[in-house]
Amino acid sequence: MKKKNYKPLLFIIPVILILLLLLGLYLENRSTIISPIPKDTIGNTAGNLRGEGRFCEYDGKVYFSNPYDGDALYVMNPDCSEMKKLINSGVSYINAGGNYLFYYLQSSSGGSGLGYIRSMTGIYRAKLNGKESSCLDKDMATMMVLVGDEIYCQHYDNTDFSTFHKIPAAGSDEEIELSTDIVETACVVGGKIYYSGVVDDHYLHVWDTETDTDTILWDGNTSYPTIIDHYVYFMNVDYDYRLFRYDFSNGELMALTNERLDFYNIYDNVIFYQTAGTDTPALMRMNIDGSGPEVVMQGVYNRINTTSTYTYFQPFEENGVIYRTSTFGPVAVDQFPEAEEAAKEYREDN
Repeated sequence: MKKKNYKPLLFIIPVILILLLLLGLYLENRSTIISPIPKDTIGNTAGNLRGEGRFCEYDGKVYFSNPYDGDALYVMNPDCSEMKKLINSGVSYINAGGNYLFYYLQSSSGGSGLGYIRSMTGIYRAKLNGKESSCLDKDMATMMVLVGDEIYCQHYDNTDFSTFHKIPAAGSDEEIELSTDIVETACVVGGKIYYSGVVDDHYLHVWDTETDTDTILWDGNTSYPTIIDHYVYFMNVDYDYRLFRYDFSNGELMALTNERLDFYNIYDNVIFYQTAGTDTPALMRMNIDGSGPEVVMQGVYNRINTTSTYTYFQPFEENGVIYRTSTFGPVAVDQFPEAEEAAKEYREDN
């Protein structure tokens, strides 16, 4: 009987083991190897992030959370054509920069299938096509924004509760706690986060992301500030949360509404805002100087998100429906039928 030669196996087995080890190291560390994100990137607009970042317009596409499909992540053209589902699970605080999407995966309530079953709450990064999803932080985030190649977020856990953090967009164990104060990471201009103080004052603060230092810019009694050119728009705490603007160039303070607001969102030269404290609350639209106010829809709405073509909003405490109207054209409200139909088609196919 001819003897078997086992010598080739003695060589092949170590090679296979080395290759498996290298593959494991690659899979473990690939989340830290991403293509560059431009330094001047701001992941979404201030108004949209205050509306839970349900829509994000980026590079000719609109990424959005579809309420007709458990808030699953979809993409479409700004005119709502060529709609496609990217991720099954429910998302919010959508940001985009470079070749990537960043989002908070709020639950596993959206859709079905393998991606749905394996989903976990936390901050995630994915390619613009929804592929190669990677978890950057498994804890809760009450707001997040992409600034350059870092995520700034209000981080929440059961130990420290709410703290201000930054996380490298590439993913890292070196997540940094910046402050125990509450920093609303919505309004970003020129690498600086503008926010209203919560703990000790309501002044206008600036967090410099280059130096990670905080300064007070103005001692106004502000809420939800938005910086545009030399103005700051804000809900004035001293005047029952009416919308005001302050001119840094000459110190002029101007009231833009007579009503108390719940929310507002500025896009280009228009402002959408939700009135509060009246017998007939409504979503309104006006010009950026406060002129030409008009009713968009009677009732109480939140999650106001604007894009170049449409502005989207949802009834308060009714998560399964969404309305839209033209951002700049005549008011014509409907229930975003393209999103409802796309969700129906995906359910039928799966």
